[in-house]
Amino acid sequence: MGEDFDATYQALRRSYLEEMPARLADLRKDIAALGAGETDAAPSLRSRFHQIAGSGGSYGFPEVSRIAREAETWLTEGGGGEPGADGPLQAWVQELAAALDSAATVVPADARPERVAPPDFGWRAIVVGGGEVSDAVHESLTTAGFLVERGGEHQEVSATPISERPDLVVLVGNAVDFSLHAAAAAWRGARSVRPRGVVLVDTGNGDRLMAIAAGVDVIYSPDQVTTDLPRFAKTLARIGAPPVAVLLVEDDLLQAQLVASALEAANIRVYHAEDTARAQEYLAVLTPDVFLLDVELPDVDGFTLARLIRQDPRFNLVPIVFLTARTSMASHIEALRAGADDFLTKPIEQSLSLLLQVVIARAERGRRIREMVHKDGLTGLLNHATLMAELHNAVEYAQRNSEHFSFLMVDIDHFKRVNDRYGHLVGDQVLLHVARLFQSTARASDLIGRYGGEEFGMILRRSNRAGAGIVAQKLRTALREHPAETDDGEPIPVHVSIGVATYPEDGTRASEVAHAADLALYRAKTAGRDCVVFAATVT
Repeated sequence: MGEDFDATYQALRRSYLEEMPARLADLRKDIAALGAGETDAAPSLRSRFHQIAGSGGSYGFPEVSRIAREAETWLTEGGGGEPGADGPLQAWVQELAAALDSAATVVPADARPERVAPPDFGWRAIVVGGGEVSDAVHESLTTAGFLVERGGEHQEVSATPISERPDLVVLVGNAVDFSLHAAAAAWRGARSVRPRGVVLVDTGNGDRLMAIAAGVDVIYSPDQVTTDLPRFAKTLARIGAPPVAVLLVEDDLLQAQLVASALEAANIRVYHAEDTARAQEYLAVLTPDVFLLDVELPDVDGFTLARLIRQDPRFNLVPIVFLTARTSMASHIEALRAGADDFLTKPIEQSLSLLLQVVIARAERGRRIREMVHKDGLTGLLNHATLMAELHNAVEYAQRNSEHFSFLMVDIDHFKRVNDRYGHLVGDQVLLHVARLFQSTARASDLIGRYGGEEFGMILRRSNRAGAGIVAQKLRTALREHPAETDDGEPIPVHVSIGVATYPEDGTRASEVAHAADLALYRAKTAGRDCVVFAATVT
């Protein structure tokens, strides 16, 4: 069992190292944005360094954490606002690159990642189509900081180097143009160079449903090119998307190798478990995008494993695909009852192409469903139901491990005045601004959700009352230093009231903790603007 876990750990270390070149490229992009005077670049950089600082040590790379933490501390102390701040930050990124090169040498040879050159600097966009609208798209994205290329017809997709993978492909033309549909499908199917988004700027009045079916993510009209398109593109490039991860549970090594080879050739990461015991080790440290389960396993059958997976809330919406030689209707019904989303018939070598498409389609759909179910549509934070479920989980974890945690309820003061003065669209922009500031200020382990309306909730793990007070003060300071703005650049000051409850002092159940935080927030609102209230004291 120890050897199995070590193999799992080494596989995760390899995955971490494989992801780092892209993270370094994102750091360089934000540093360039900071040099250009973009106000949100410093918080974004601080968040990125914070995540690396927290994760490096977890994967056994303490030097990586040390360097990232130095950069994060410098930014936290205001270094990002200094003239020439991009110079020291570039030096830290170079140190990180060198540390990662050294880290790769301490990973066992069979778990080392292949040497991949980091992607060139710059968000990349490819514009397909011509005319004045294409010129406007080119200018709009260039102004937003993209490296924009023309062309990108579908026959060129397969020849695109991985290092030149675009973040965004913009198709310009009528929504019923089948050549544009073909281009969208080609880019969507090109796994290794697949863009993070495919956008259609519809110059006609065609059937948009057909374009969506072909693989288009978002459709804009020409008059949205200078406003909505660059905002979407920049957000997409900064957030990005992790690679698809598959957990394959298959005791036949030949079948496992066939499946893994077919999927890895398409840039899909495969973790292989030969039995249920090994699969459970993976489940403790991994949340895959798709489960591929054999029915015939040496310890228990795949149906039993599927039922076990479905009992864990983390995996309720993760697709399960069975690989089985059973062809009877009864077996298919049993698979569906166990929680299966699909099943493929062995021998799998006869349907590897179908397997690849099933994995890609199921992974994408699963991610979108999870986003819809768990995330707030405007801010991208956890929605109310998911936040409360996480609060229950936090209580259970704290009980098992004798730990503290705190729950903050945050309300924007006099938010109705913003809507009345500027309109609801600007009000939504203010909510989004607050959400992003909270994300960049909080720790990577903290959970943030939209409680409802202009209220937010934060779960601060391993945090006592004093720690919660520090976070609350950071939130207020960040909002004072970075007010929201209208599209015309007019600043909109944002102040918040915060109620704080701590487990177990203020409650031993999730409902009690939430109620205590809600009462504290009410006292904060009545005490005055920009106030934090704990159990029974005002600060």
